[in-house]
Amino acid sequence: MKIAMMLVVLGVCLAAPLAHAERIAQSGSFIIDLDTIERDGPQTPYRGSSNVLENAGFETGSLPPWTTTGWSVTSTDPQSGTYSAEGIGNNWIEQQFPGVDVASINSVGLWSKQPEQALQAIDFYYSDSDYDEFLIFPLANWSFFDLTSQLRPVGSLQGIRIWGYQGGGPDVDLTRVDDVVVDADVATPIQDSTWGKVKQLYR
Repeated sequence: MKIAMMLVVLGVCLAAPLAHAERIAQSGSFIIDLDTIERDGPQTPYRGSSNVLENAGFETGSLPPWTTTGWSVTSTDPQSGTYSAEGIGNNWIEQQFPGVDVASINSVGLWSKQPEQALQAIDFYYSDSDYDEFLIFPLANWSFFDLTSQLRPVGSLQGIRIWGYQGGGPDVDLTRVDDVVVDADVATPIQDSTWGKVKQLYR
């Protein structure tokens, strides 16, 4: 009788569904269960014309002046143009630039995609060691993310770092990024202005 009861209990246990396996992933310093997050819908890109970033769409076919711990440029499936940047694993790509007063910044954003739809940390640098880190949640297809609301109320933005991720699924931990923008009302450097170019003719 006891054996029969044990077999019945064992049968119930075996028939019961397995507990949900967490999909733990890391990007930057964040580690989360991907099944606990809610994803935003598509956002509308800001149509500015004063991007302080250089090679923002990676159309030179190389990374500089971006620096990285493991990203590269690819011609596979860009969001626009011919190239985008891609990283595998929890590595970053970064660009530093002369400080821009946050009050003059109209928009900060990027296009991103992750086939596994995991997570992506973004760092805003206000000095070499002072930064804020926050998360976005890319989709499997190219989506635009407006990051403007993550800016501090006051300060000088000096750089942006974009992370990939690791974990969370069985496939390659792939992140692609394209057309990064920091649109700001900043003065045109004298050498790039019309008068500056005229002056250079007389040097």
